[in-house]
Amino acid sequence: MKYNYFLAADLKKLESENGTVKILTTSISDLWADEEKTADVLSEGEIVCIPWGGNPVVQYYKGKFITGDNRIATSLDVKRLSNKYLYYCMQNRLVDISSYYRGSGIKHPDMSKVLDLVIPVPPIEVQSEIVRILDNFTELTAELTARNKQFEYYRTQLLTFSDEVEMLTLEDVCQIVDCPHTSPKWKENGVPVIRNYNLVNGQIDTSNLSYVDEDEYLTRIKRIEPQENDILFSREAPIGNVGIIPANFKCCQGQRVVLLRPDQDIIYPRYLMHILQGEIVRNQISSVEGKGATVSNFNISDLRKLKFQVPDKKVQLYLIDKLDIFAKLNGDIKEGLPAEIKLRKMQYEYYREKLLCFPERSQM
Repeated sequence: MKYNYFLAADLKKLESENGTVKILTTSISDLWADEEKTADVLSEGEIVCIPWGGNPVVQYYKGKFITGDNRIATSLDVKRLSNKYLYYCMQNRLVDISSYYRGSGIKHPDMSKVLDLVIPVPPIEVQSEIVRILDNFTELTAELTARNKQFEYYRTQLLTFSDEVEMLTLEDVCQIVDCPHTSPKWKENGVPVIRNYNLVNGQIDTSNLSYVDEDEYLTRIKRIEPQENDILFSREAPIGNVGIIPANFKCCQGQRVVLLRPDQDIIYPRYLMHILQGEIVRNQISSVEGKGATVSNFNISDLRKLKFQVPDKKVQLYLIDKLDIFAKLNGDIKEGLPAEIKLRKMQYEYYREKLLCFPERSQM
């Protein structure tokens, strides 16, 4: 089967907010194109694909689509092999598929090994039941993710004001201190070093900390000693993750983690934390990335220029109360929505592995 393959820049031009044609990029995305503009180049069918270059993922789609540089498969006989079942099998073997990607720069798969991948093929009725069960897990996770989107919408509405409310930059409202530019001398225990992946939904995730001894800690806080209500900001992928430092928590900055100390005469730390997590700021970060910023060079100069509205402090307190309630439900990494999504994913992966384990005689 022949497909039209598009470069990333060409796909970008075809994006449409109300599009009905799926844009299959080489990574997981939710992008759509207008059918009228793509009528001569779109494809239609039920397919499974992996990227020709980049990080390996497995995608499934049924319907009208246009594609980037993906390698696409579809069942020769859906009465023998369900495409959705094939997708779940390949997703379950993603570690194996990842090992087939090679290259010093952008990695590409060894397609001969991909095509030789052995998968179990039980009767189609069994395949259908497995798909039904795994689809249910996927839908549950999607519902939880949708709740996150509702919160994002609600937060954006609350943090958007009339033109009468002053627009300030980040450097107007806080002290900005870059991290030390040397790699720490790691220890088994000691003082935690907060790295980019420890910044989750406005909190410090302590489940996977790295440590330095007291001497290294003192070296790393020469510029500034982190304290309660300081905000840490990641300028390395994922760019823009933030975490607010809680009371009685001794720590130091990791590489490419910036410390923000709000001027509390102007802005409350928790208000700034909500602002930094919202679409208003994230859209500005994305626009800087789109101009060529890499995963490690979101510059301090760009950080200083981030703009947002800062209302009266009484209004800030009111909004903090409202947003904290939703953040607890939707953002708490131990009790809220992220923990629930993580649990669902673990259950999904467990059952996927169990459901796709068959005796060798069922293999294809």
